[in-house]
Amino acid sequence: MNIRLKVMAVGLALSVVAVLTLVAANWRSTSDEAVRARFFAHRADFERLVAMTNEDNHLTRIAPDFTWLDSDASWPRKDVGISERRWNDYRELFRRVGATHGVIKRDSPALIIFPIASGGLVPSGFLKGLVYSQTPLSPVLKSLDKRPPDELWDGPDRSHVLVYKPIENHWYIYYEEW
Repeated sequence: MNIRLKVMAVGLALSVVAVLTLVAANWRSTSDEAVRARFFAHRADFERLVAMTNEDNHLTRIAPDFTWLDSDASWPRKDVGISERRWNDYRELFRRVGATHGVIKRDSPALIIFPIASGGLVPSGFLKGLVYSQTPLSPVLKSLDKRPPDELWDGPDRSHVLVYKPIENHWYIYYEEW
């Protein structure tokens, strides 16, 4: 093998190790207890974000750098759905609570989702964070720090799972993997 191929192989191996290390570090920093502690440390800000998201009901996704309208998820677009000042208020709250991915709103059941950590490479990955729901959610587990049981995975190849751990009232930690 010539020297150039050896250098490329070593570079590729180091890149894979670096990515796996970052994913593992991200996972450890988002243990159930770390997410729960973040919630209680910033509860008022999370509750403010829920109220704002409900007020801006025509938006289904609000991130620091883009928005999705319920009628248009294209980006960039002229109408972002909220004023620049309102968007800056969201950005400041996202920064304070550590929700760097913003907020996602889903229907059926109505959920307000705060991804805190993500990892993986296309076509698979995971999200872990907080979710607010007026409706009880299931399946509920005692811990999201380990792989969910096989029977909870769905899809034709059992490649998707979404599980919850209650915190209090309408708040949950969630874990989703695909």
